[in-house]
Amino acid sequence: MALTLHALTALRVMRAIRAGTVPGSFQRRCEIPSQTPTPPHSWTRKRVVEKLAFLGEVASFTEKRPLDLLVADKSTRIRTKGVRCSYRTGSYPGGAFVDLGHDVAISGPELTFVELARIMDPAVHLLLGMELCGRFSRDALDPRNGTVTYGIEPVTTVERLRNFAQEAHWIRGAEQALVTIDRIVENAWSPMEALIATLLALPANELGYDLWPIALNPRKELNEELARLSDVHSRVPDVMFRATNVGLNYDGEDHFKLRNIARTAVEADRHPEDSSYEQALEGALAEARSCIVADKRRDRDLMALGLVVFSVTKEDLEESGGFDRLIGQVIEAIEAEGVRDLSAQRRHLRNRSHAEARQELIWSLMPSRESAHAHKRLAKWQAILDRLEEYDITFTTENGEVRIVSLEQL
Repeated sequence: MALTLHALTALRVMRAIRAGTVPGSFQRRCEIPSQTPTPPHSWTRKRVVEKLAFLGEVASFTEKRPLDLLVADKSTRIRTKGVRCSYRTGSYPGGAFVDLGHDVAISGPELTFVELARIMDPAVHLLLGMELCGRFSRDALDPRNGTVTYGIEPVTTVERLRNFAQEAHWIRGAEQALVTIDRIVENAWSPMEALIATLLALPANELGYDLWPIALNPRKELNEELARLSDVHSRVPDVMFRATNVGLNYDGEDHFKLRNIARTAVEADRHPEDSSYEQALEGALAEARSCIVADKRRDRDLMALGLVVFSVTKEDLEESGGFDRLIGQVIEAIEAEGVRDLSAQRRHLRNRSHAEARQELIWSLMPSRESAHAHKRLAKWQAILDRLEEYDITFTTENGEVRIVSLEQL
C-alpha cells in the first residue's frame, strides 16, 4: 500500500465516501497496510497529489490543512510541505483500515475515532461518535455549515468502537476514547439530534446536563384502535429519556416551510397578472398547514400513549439560557413520575457560572451562520476596545474576528 491516510484526513475521506462524492466502501477492510519500498525522497508533492487525485478536493492539502499520513517508521516519512507523518507503534486489530484501491488506504472508523480522541474536545469527540454510529454525515470540507447527507447507514457501532479501543489500548487516545464511547447514543438522524443528545449525555463537569441514558428515535407502536383511527402504526420521538415517559422532538429551523411561503408571496406580488404565482402561494400555504396538522396529530398520538414529549426549537438553543429553561421543564416532568432523583442535575442547572459556560459550549457546537454566539463575542470585544481607546490601539473586526491593525502606543 503506497499511502495510508489517517486522523483528520481519514475523517474527511470517510465523510465524502458516506456522501457518495468519492469512491469507496467500508466493507473493504484490510490489515495494516504494508509500506512500499519506494524511497521516501521520491514522494514529491506533485507525486502525492497525483496518487490521491481520485479522491478530489477532500485529499487536497496545504500547510494550514496538512495531509495526515501513517508511516511505518521515521525512515519512511515523506518530507514535503503540507504532509504530516505519524509512526505506527504497534500491532493493530484486524480490519483496522479500509482499502480504497489505487494503493491507498485510510484508517477505519474505529481507528479514526481513537486517533481523534486526543485532539478533539470531549463534546466534539462525542458528536463525532454519534455521527459515525448515526444515519447522517457532515460535509467533508465544511462540517459545521456544509451540506449534510441524511438517511445513510452507520459505519460502526458502540460495541465495535468499544471492542477496538480495548484491544488497541496502546494507541494514544484509546483511554480517552473509552470514556467517550460510554456516552455515545446510536441512531442519530441529524446533526441537531446528535447535538441535543450530546448535551444531554455529557456529565455536569463537562458542561452537560447528565440526563443519560437516553434513546434516539425509538419507535413507539400505537395500539390497534389508535392505529386504525390515526392511519399510522407507530410514532418516533427524537429523544426519549430511558425508564421514563418523557422525551424531546426537534423542530428544525424551517420546519413549517415558512421561507417557501415568503418566496412565493414575493413572486405573486411581483406578477399579479399571472395566476400561476397565486396558485403557487396557495400550494405553499397548504403545505405549511399540512406540516402543522401532522405535528398536532403526532403530538396527540404521543399523548395518548402516555408520553410527555417537549418540542425543541433552534431558538431554544441559540437564545441565552433557552435550553436550560427547557431542561428545567424536562426535569420537572421526569421527577413527577417518581422514577429518578435529579436533585444533582437541578443544582448544576442553577449554577450561574456553569450555565454561562454551557451556553458558550452550545453556541460553539452550532452552525455559525448569524448565531447569537457571534453577536455575544463581538459585544465582549467592543467593551475591551472601549477601555483601550486611550492607548491608541486600532482594531478592525472581520466576520466576528478581531485583528490588530496598528499599535502606535502602549
